[in-house]
Amino acid sequence: MKNSANIQAARGFLHAQYHGDFDRAFRDYAHADFRFVVASENNEDLRAVIPWAGYEHRGREGYERLMSLLFSEYESLEFEVRRLTDTGDQVFGEGHFVFRHRETAKVADSDFIVRFVMRDGKIAGGQFYENTAAVAAARQAD
Repeated sequence: MKNSANIQAARGFLHAQYHGDFDRAFRDYAHADFRFVVASENNEDLRAVIPWAGYEHRGREGYERLMSLLFSEYESLEFEVRRLTDTGDQVFGEGHFVFRHRETAKVADSDFIVRFVMRDGKIAGGQFYENTAAVAAARQAD
């Protein structure tokens, strides 16, 4: 299942997203019932240091808010997906990113794992696991 429809959807979504084409990412690859969490859900402490993390983003509106919050603060210098694995109803991705904060100019450098829940060949939900300490630290002024 190295190049399954689910892998193609996950790859297309990530490519469009990290090249700034959020409309295409959602329109072509996300399910209408899209639900997504960055790091862990229901985490007040995390939300206090990373405003887009720690809760569930729902539907197109939630996705757009997540992208707006993330990319208004960070510039993507590198985003590499190293492996995608299709398990049937989920796709797991492994990779690495380097983001620079637009105000502090500090860099967040992190490996990541993303889990996509697939439904009808589209991404219905998932979770993004990253080095949240590095992301939070890059947001802090000296």
